[in-house]
Amino acid sequence: MNCGSIGRIFGLLCAVTIAVTVAVHADDTSNDRVIAEKTEIIAADPTNAVAYELRGEAWYLKRDKDRAFEDCSAAIRIDPNFGRAYNCRGRAYSAKGERDRALADFNEAIRLDPGYGPSYTSRALEYFNKRDFDLAIGAFTEAIERNPKQAYFALIKRGEAYAAKRDSDHAVADYNEAMRRNPAAAWPYELRSTVHFNKGEIDEALDDCNTAVRLEPGSAGGHYCRAIVLLKKDDTDNAIHELDDVTRITPSFEKAYFVRATAWRKKGDDRRAIADFDEGIRLQPGNSMAYSNRASTLRDIGEHARALADYNEAIRLDPNNQVALVNRGILYMKLSDAKHARADFNSVLALPPGDQWAVDTAREGLGFLK
Repeated sequence: MNCGSIGRIFGLLCAVTIAVTVAVHADDTSNDRVIAEKTEIIAADPTNAVAYELRGEAWYLKRDKDRAFEDCSAAIRIDPNFGRAYNCRGRAYSAKGERDRALADFNEAIRLDPGYGPSYTSRALEYFNKRDFDLAIGAFTEAIERNPKQAYFALIKRGEAYAAKRDSDHAVADYNEAMRRNPAAAWPYELRSTVHFNKGEIDEALDDCNTAVRLEPGSAGGHYCRAIVLLKKDDTDNAIHELDDVTRITPSFEKAYFVRATAWRKKGDDRRAIADFDEGIRLQPGNSMAYSNRASTLRDIGEHARALADYNEAIRLDPNNQVALVNRGILYMKLSDAKHARADFNSVLALPPGDQWAVDTAREGLGFLK
C-alpha cells in the first residue's frame, strides 16, 4: 500500500492491511455446552480421549489456548494414535505462536489419519503464518482437494499467499472463485480491493469495498476497507465517517483508531488524533509505530516532554524503528540538544537500509547540527 498521500511522517497505513481477516468461532453458548457435556463424560471416564479432544476444540474456539492445549495433550497421552488430537494440539501450539511444534503436530495428524481434511487446512495455514508462501500455496491446494468443506477458506488464504508474493493474477482468480462459492460473503471483495488498491486501480478498489459493505453492512471489515480507499482519494470526512462505523461495530478494532488518528491529522485536529492514538495504544500497547506517531503529534503541538516519552517507548519496543529515531532526533534539535540529536541521526544511518525517508532526513539533520 502506498502511503504517500497520507503524509510520510505518518506512514502508519503502510503497516495496515485493508482486509480484516476474522476467524469464525462457534457461539460461546454452544462451546460452553460442549465443555459441560464433555466434562461430565471425563469425570465418569477419565480415559476417554475423544471427550478430551472435543473439549479441547471447544476451548480453542473460545480462544483459551492453554486449556485447549491441556485437553488435546491429554487426548494424545491416552491415545497416541489419535490423529484428530494432534490437529487439536497443533492449533493450540499455533495460537501460542509455537510454529514448528504446530507443524510437527499437523504432519503427525495427517500421517495417522490421512482422510481427516481439517488437518490439511491447519498445516497450510501454519505455513502461511510462518510466511513460507510457496509451501502455503501448495498446502492450500492440497487442502482444497482433501477438505472440500473448508475450500472457501482455503481459497481465500491461498489468494492471500499469492498476493503476498505479488502474484495478483492468481490472487484475484482465487478471490473470484471464493466469491462464486460463497456469493454472500464480503471477505473476498475486501481482499480483491487490496489488489486493486496496490495496482493503483482506486475506483475498482472502492467498488469492491462498496460491495463488501452492501453484503455485510454490520461487519467492520467492509467499512474499514472503504475508509482506506477514501483516504487515498483524499475524501477525509467520509473516511472518518466509515471509521466511526468500524469503531461502533467493533470497539476493539485497534487499527481503526490509528488510521482515524491519521485522518484527524490531515484535517489539522491534533487533539482528536491524540485521543484516537490513546485508545489504539490502550488496545495494542506493543505497537512501536503508534507511539512514534502519537509522539510526532504531541511534538507538533508543543508537548515536548510527552513526545519524548513516547519516542523513548517506541524505540524501546523496536530499537530499529528508524522513523522514531529520526523524529526523536528532530525533537532533540527543537530542544537545542545537539548531542542527542546527532546520536539519533547516526543511529538511523548505522542501521541496515530500510526507511528511505528516515535515512534522507537523518543525513539532512546532521548537516544542520553544529
